[in-house]
Amino acid sequence: PNFPARPGSAGSGGGAAGSFRGAELRRSVKSQSAFAGLTKHDFGHALGDHGLTWEDTIVTAVRGQALKKGVRPGWKIYMVDGQVVNSGQDIWARFQEAKWQWRNSTVCFVTDMLAIRAEAARARAAKIQAEVERLARLPFEGSHDERHMEMVKEEFKFQGYVDGAENRSITLRQLQRMMDWSGGHCHRWRDPKTRAKLTIEGMTIYQINHWLLKPATLEKDCSFTEMLTSQKQPPAWFVIQWWGEKLQELFMCLKAHQALRQVPETSGFWIGAYANRQNSWQDEIGLGLTNNAMYRAMELAKFKVVMTLDQKTDFKPAASQLSRMWCDYEAIMCLDEPNVELDIAAVHSAGNGATARAVVILTKGLTDAERDAERMIPGSGYKQKESRERSFSTDIIERALAVTIQKAETSDPSHRDAILNILAGKEQGQPPLQDSEQYAKANKRLRALFALTCWRRIIAITADDSMKDLQLAITDAIRNDTWRELLSLDLAFMNGAATEKIGLAMRSLPPSIKELSLNLGSMNISDEHLLALGGILPTSLESVDFKLDHNSDISNVGIANFVTNVPPKIRKQAMDLKGTGVSKEFQERSDTLEGIKSAIYAEAQKGNLCTTVNLLPNKEARGRMSYLMERSKCY
Repeated sequence: PNFPARPGSAGSGGGAAGSFRGAELRRSVKSQSAFAGLTKHDFGHALGDHGLTWEDTIVTAVRGQALKKGVRPGWKIYMVDGQVVNSGQDIWARFQEAKWQWRNSTVCFVTDMLAIRAEAARARAAKIQAEVERLARLPFEGSHDERHMEMVKEEFKFQGYVDGAENRSITLRQLQRMMDWSGGHCHRWRDPKTRAKLTIEGMTIYQINHWLLKPATLEKDCSFTEMLTSQKQPPAWFVIQWWGEKLQELFMCLKAHQALRQVPETSGFWIGAYANRQNSWQDEIGLGLTNNAMYRAMELAKFKVVMTLDQKTDFKPAASQLSRMWCDYEAIMCLDEPNVELDIAAVHSAGNGATARAVVILTKGLTDAERDAERMIPGSGYKQKESRERSFSTDIIERALAVTIQKAETSDPSHRDAILNILAGKEQGQPPLQDSEQYAKANKRLRALFALTCWRRIIAITADDSMKDLQLAITDAIRNDTWRELLSLDLAFMNGAATEKIGLAMRSLPPSIKELSLNLGSMNISDEHLLALGGILPTSLESVDFKLDHNSDISNVGIANFVTNVPPKIRKQAMDLKGTGVSKEFQERSDTLEGIKSAIYAEAQKGNLCTTVNLLPNKEARGRMSYLMERSKCY
């Protein structure tokens, strides 16, 4: 064969450089030969082929030089030319390099067969384990996959039936356990429609229902809560959310809400996906607004409701819940409850990066902590509320004020038909009406419900032209709820002109209102404001509760004028007059209409007291004057 010229530096006698390389190689081999069973052989190209055949690093056959040197099949090729080899490709590359450089190859063999077999066994075990791990990363065929079902049953075992879905709320600790387990196993789950790989960061309730809730509860036909506890868990709060919402965003909202409202860790949130028996729950569809587990759960929670809203994405706007039929339907259930407490929790970008998120919560009134702060320092509680609500998106509020039930969507069209028929009073199974007065009524009442929760977030702002439109939209939404008989509005400590804020409040009053609670504390109100206010109240009013505290310009005259001008149907009236300029008698009798009227009457009877002093000559003491002082009432 025509080989290239041999480099002068190769081999054992190729000059100083070659001698140095040879010395390094001998030192390397000498150090390695300290290991038991290590044997070194030199193979030269001048003597023909090395005669080695190998698989991986194990010699499988010998001939030529290898046979003459006593190399045996089964030995392990450990090192070639001072380089540890880890594969057959490494060995071939070492030999090929020596061939092109026309030099000898020094090969070190491990000849300890026991060690070789042990290493081979370890390699086989590692290969098997790698295959097991590879298979463990492959997606399941579906939620019915035997191995998947084994994993689910191993983690979640049936605890016992709990009567009444309304008693099956879920605590955040239980929800966290489910999410942690799902996060560790969902690498083998795929979206049932798109087959996209699922992660816990992007997983929705639709997907968790497919892979966990329904499979786990199928055998016992139970709810998922019954896989976590056998005890009744009445809800502290009812949650309105939709199944397309990301689990992590839902959990973020509830975690923030739990902290804000100081909900005990042992108290639960009612979420339909976990409370209902998903393999048979559809039996309740169409039973009516108040004849279902959702309404009963609201009753148990004393109509304390939190609606969670999702973030805007490239594919949808923020607050998808507002356009979902089930979410709107659940909100409609609490419209006739006068003391409903609706909180709205939304996930917003925190502004600290693409993935940074924060939860902002709107509440209709002050939280317990804010009320405590208000008692300590008047105005501080309202300041805290306005600070935490300031970043809540006005775009979401505008969407809430335009909610339209007949345009809302459901994943199952039959559910949409059933809900619309309930609202319109039609029999189930019939095609729903395209439009109905009942739809219009539901829309107006829903918008008013949302407007009341958003009231202070918008009205407290000193409005520019763009915000004025939204303020007017808020007042219109509340006024258009002509079925509302009880209303509570809070203007306390709002900045801006008192006349403007009171005007917005009066503009919000529905003509049907019978009971009104109005907080005007620390609004710099004077007697003139009260005189005007009394004359513009709706004539339908039967009961008023006005908080006028810390308005020092209000006097007895202003209160008397106000009471004189209020609508004639009013039979109940209460006033908080602490910190005003009215007399002590007025403050003590301001709790009832009769009391304040009696105080006004008593004040009128007093009139104005005049003191008259008459100077007369003193008969007994010449040159001196005596005086006579009299006090009398002037009218």
